[in-house]
Amino acid sequence: MNSFDSFVHPFAEVALSNITRDYPFASHHLARSAADIVPAAEKNPAFANSFDWHSSVHMHYLLASLLGTEEAQDASWRDRALDVLSSHLSAENMLAEAAFLRENPSWERPYGWAWAVELDRVLNASSVAELQELGTNARVLAETVFDLVSAWLRKVAEPVRHGVHSNTAFGLRRILVGAREADRHDVVDVIAGSARRFFAEDAAWNFVQERSGHDFLSPGLCEADLMAEVLTDDELATWLPAFLSELSPESPALTPVKVLDPTDGHQSHLYGLGLSVAASVMRLSPRLEAIAENTGNDDIMAQAKGMFTRVESLMAPGLEAAVSDEYVSSHWLATFAWEAVQTSPGK
Repeated sequence: MNSFDSFVHPFAEVALSNITRDYPFASHHLARSAADIVPAAEKNPAFANSFDWHSSVHMHYLLASLLGTEEAQDASWRDRALDVLSSHLSAENMLAEAAFLRENPSWERPYGWAWAVELDRVLNASSVAELQELGTNARVLAETVFDLVSAWLRKVAEPVRHGVHSNTAFGLRRILVGAREADRHDVVDVIAGSARRFFAEDAAWNFVQERSGHDFLSPGLCEADLMAEVLTDDELATWLPAFLSELSPESPALTPVKVLDPTDGHQSHLYGLGLSVAASVMRLSPRLEAIAENTGNDDIMAQAKGMFTRVESLMAPGLEAAVSDEYVSSHWLATFAWEAVQTSPGK
């Protein structure tokens, strides 16, 4: 795998290219009347770029995250990146985006919501003064998501376990982490309670059959990631090994899927699957190792170490596709690639 800093410049170029590209764009909006058939930027002045709203949000997050690295301090693209972010994430635009979410409370739920919270989190945690100022603007969007998710979860009978945008656990983990950092403990409590209601009794997840041809998430690993944030250490020591008991290092779930048609936007999701699985493995393997050390369980230790050996091969196709000329991949993949790179030990 290349060094951490070798990804900063190419990912920044991809992010800047995407968030300044208006078309093609998929609106995904419900039109209630002819009055709703307007250019995307009239409804979403910040995020009407990078193919669709959620990809735009997480490409803005990616660029803000990259600006916080040492490699960005003297980069040729730094000033332009700050100018673009300042223009897009103005107070006026953030108020408009928040209002649109309130008016359409099921739209982009929960995937786009999660990335809006991630954007807020990285801006407000940044050491870059200009980004901290933008974090003040973005907080209204995150607070809107916090209120929406609290109202929504009280009415959810069952979670969505698909390996795409609608996956419940993927979105909730990110919103929970952001709510903690924003001191929205009420939201943390609602998410934690819902996660326990949805997943606490799960065990022996069937990793062999979870994948489909356009997944970019592992439903099982997304669930494990969320529960690792929710359960106490003692609870996790019981729950996690039981839940992951069917995941061997040789499992197909830890093998990258070959993309036969990179021009197919649905099939290109499989690049993201490798990246998101790798990131989950890197988060969960140390938890399993700690459990194995505390319990003296050699089988769990072997599982944890074996899982980790699959990370590099899982990441390789997605890292390449993230900076390719194929737009169905490059409009979103770099965010997942960056998360995996950041999660890598010794980054």
